[in-house]
Amino acid sequence: MSARRPTLLTIDDEDMIRETIAVYMENRGFTVFEAPDGRRGLEMFLEKRPDLVLVDLRMPEMDGLEVLARLRDIAPDTPTIVVSGTGVLQDAVEAVKRGAWDYIVKPIQDMAILGLAVDKALERADLKRAVRQAEQRYSSLVQNIPLLIFSLTEGLRLEFVNQGCRTLLGYTQEEALAEPDWLLRRIDPEQRDWVRGKLEECLGDCSRSFSRQCKLRHKSGRTVHGVLKSIPVSSCAGHEPRLRVEGCIMDIGDRMLLEKVLVQKEKIHTLGAISAEVAHEIRNPLMAIGGFAKRLTRKMPELKEAAIILEEAGRLERFVNRIRDYLNPVRQHPVPVVVADVVRDCLALLAPELTGAGVTPRLDLEAAAVVVREDPDILSQVVINLIRCTVTALPPRGSMWLTARCGEGFVHLEIGGDQAHPVADAEKVFLPFDAGGDTIGLPVCFRLMRSMGGALRFEQQDGRGWFTMSVMTAETRQAANGADAAGGDATAAGDAAIHAPEAETR
Repeated sequence: MSARRPTLLTIDDEDMIRETIAVYMENRGFTVFEAPDGRRGLEMFLEKRPDLVLVDLRMPEMDGLEVLARLRDIAPDTPTIVVSGTGVLQDAVEAVKRGAWDYIVKPIQDMAILGLAVDKALERADLKRAVRQAEQRYSSLVQNIPLLIFSLTEGLRLEFVNQGCRTLLGYTQEEALAEPDWLLRRIDPEQRDWVRGKLEECLGDCSRSFSRQCKLRHKSGRTVHGVLKSIPVSSCAGHEPRLRVEGCIMDIGDRMLLEKVLVQKEKIHTLGAISAEVAHEIRNPLMAIGGFAKRLTRKMPELKEAAIILEEAGRLERFVNRIRDYLNPVRQHPVPVVVADVVRDCLALLAPELTGAGVTPRLDLEAAAVVVREDPDILSQVVINLIRCTVTALPPRGSMWLTARCGEGFVHLEIGGDQAHPVADAEKVFLPFDAGGDTIGLPVCFRLMRSMGGALRFEQQDGRGWFTMSVMTAETRQAANGADAAGGDATAAGDAAIHAPEAETR
């Protein structure tokens, strides 16, 4: 029993029986409500919502069987016990069919029998309530956990998938379940046969399980990186087949992105040091070659080879300067800013250009309502460049979109559209070594994103191309700066420890 007094409603047209029951149950700690017929009993039930109902079968206006049927529709989890003097087996059977939890025959020889029946009914109701709550918690956990959870039956047909299919791959549960081989069709074709074989092995042998990093195809066409893992059967005995294989897919795209950002940061740092040294070594002979070519040109104006040498030396110097500028750090003034606001400001600025080109971008920026700590001018410069590049590549009447999504520590903004022609070499669009062309702004965008600790990538498929710029959230940046500071302190401490003996010796 809980600290609250349990409540009970007794419905009977005999006053003496109602009062007897009321006195006995009140002595046992119950609060008792009474009703003389079925109609008033239902009214009182709706008003008081008791924990348990005792009802007679033979009553005026509305009999007990109709009361049972109504209570089953109104509150199926409220225990109801029939207390009737008919004693007919058919009545008892019919009462159970209509929702009665127990049946006691009047006159009640021992009120303890009624008390025991009430206690058992309430205990059973508490158990049902606990089971239902546990099921609801389990269902809520499965549906809202940041993983895609699935269940496959014979033939690897999709039997169940949680709401993670929408978060991870962009499909609703209804869309996924309508396609029996939906899960396998989302796996990258190069890995699909391997995954299929492993899943079939798990169906045939309950002792088997596997885990594999794989690429999946999002509804929008982009690639999603995840880890697919089958869930082993804890009660497996031997190598028996099982009815279904269950598993989960964890999104590791942001983790991979963060690792790439950190690796890229180290590579750029190393490349900067190397390029500075190389540029220094190149500039000295370049100056000598250029000066020699100028002197030759003054002395021998008709010598075409000298002019060619001078022109090529100048081109090589400009190339070295481009690398130097690309690797130089960018001055930033980071402030808290909302990504969606920056994007809308950029679209407002470009509105005349977009209108003139007949382009109305499709927007989904709800996930971009995230605060980042970046320089808004740099963010705007990147967004404007990517929008312009996308518009330039659009065919007549082509469509364009700007979509945002959030991951662990990053907000990702996708800017894309239809392509008049695919990019010949998508891996080189961000390289700074091209002498010119339409993509001259993309290396700058890449450099700016790199300076912010973010990332920029380009993908294309089925006549569509899109850029994805990824920016750290304010919380992630704070954590990363804290880690860098801790690393710097550790390095300083290590240097002090190395040089301490020298100081003592001196």
